[in-house]
Amino acid sequence: MKESIEYLVRPPRFAPILVLVLLIGLRMPGVSAETVADFSGVWAADKWATEPWPVLPPYTDAGRAAQGAWDDDPLQDPTHLCVFHLVRIVSAPFPHEIIQQEDRITMLYEYQHQVRRVFLDGRDHPEDSWPTLMGHSVGRIEGDTLIIDTRGVEAGYLRPQGLPHTENLHIIEKHTLLGDGKKRIELTIDDPEFYLEPWTVNMTWSEVDDEILDYDCRIREHIKPNME
Repeated sequence: MKESIEYLVRPPRFAPILVLVLLIGLRMPGVSAETVADFSGVWAADKWATEPWPVLPPYTDAGRAAQGAWDDDPLQDPTHLCVFHLVRIVSAPFPHEIIQQEDRITMLYEYQHQVRRVFLDGRDHPEDSWPTLMGHSVGRIEGDTLIIDTRGVEAGYLRPQGLPHTENLHIIEKHTLLGDGKKRIELTIDDPEFYLEPWTVNMTWSEVDDEILDYDCRIREHIKPNME
């Protein structure tokens, strides 16, 4: 009788495995039963294009005046000095590579050899950040869509056709996997000083078995702008 009682209260030999399974089922921090969409790889634009976007930006009076100044003297565009801002990089029809980690995504752009970090760890934008060419990006993954929120970009131009923006530019990018090695980038521009309302453009990209190359930007002296 004594041996029977001892056997009944003795922990089962498989108890540790059972506890582990239960903990996984409860989704301990850092353990997820869900598969996170993978955006890694090299992506190339489906359309080689630098022509105007098929949208008419909803300019404010200030925005229309800024665009008019660019139209009068496009050589003042800082790109002629090899200075390129975020949206000009993102929308250029050059490949980019995505390296995906749990807490961040790193984007390597062939165009102008820029590097961009998108933080996925839940942080917010810094309150007093100094504006930079690529700004500060945070993001999250929802299903098959990577949503990137960017602020803190220096004042500049969005496209080869001008489209000015201020340092208050707010950009939302949605990278959505479409299947068959395709993705759509939905780019929303919000800058209340120059545009009456947010406006959006879409681009499609394909994953390619290739590598990004070096990019050599050279200033052409005969069209070098006077930035003084």
